[in-house]
Amino acid sequence: MNKYLKTSLVLLSSIFVLAACGQNNSAGNATETTQNAQETTQANNKQSKLNPANNQQSQEKAADNQQTKEKATNNQQNKKKSNTQNSSLPKDGEAVYKLEDNGNTTTLKYYFKDDIVYLQDAIYAFNPKEMGKSEEEIQKLLKKRHSIYNGVKGIESTIARKDGIYYHTLKIDYNNIDWKELHNRAPETFPDTNPSALKYSEAVPKLLEDGYVKQ
Repeated sequence: MNKYLKTSLVLLSSIFVLAACGQNNSAGNATETTQNAQETTQANNKQSKLNPANNQQSQEKAADNQQTKEKATNNQQNKKKSNTQNSSLPKDGEAVYKLEDNGNTTTLKYYFKDDIVYLQDAIYAFNPKEMGKSEEEIQKLLKKRHSIYNGVKGIESTIARKDGIYYHTLKIDYNNIDWKELHNRAPETFPDTNPSALKYSEAVPKLLEDGYVKQ
């Protein structure tokens, strides 16, 4: 529960750093791991011939290296699968993703063209009873969130309460966000004052990984 409350404070910024560089690093690490596993296996085979007493240990290491190699191969295959899925995503349009978790409901709507997200609506709903939190705790959380975004160019932030549920709504215009102001207000949450454009094809895998469901 506390983990969600903490995560909710940086949810918006986390979507900004989905960068492909992380995916590229994963691919590079997988290739390097495969090469290292092969080299280690060859070295262990030579050592077993020189010292038969260590043959059993060498075989165990070889088995571990084989598992490492298989894991690296699986990672590469998963990346290819992800790339294939991304290539089938539309380049223009609108899409809604929703996440429900113990009294917390997050709904994100993306507007994108040529794979670039230019608008986003985000609605965060908090049910104090289902979360096991007091209304005072939720109000404190929303006040903190609202203070970060309220008045920032390119972002509209509103708070409402209906039927015992609290709502924080953000309307985000990515073409006009004042990133420097966001950085000044919350440097740890928004460390970059000039981030790259948010790509829909990069956002989707992260959303699905985090448990969001396309509506």
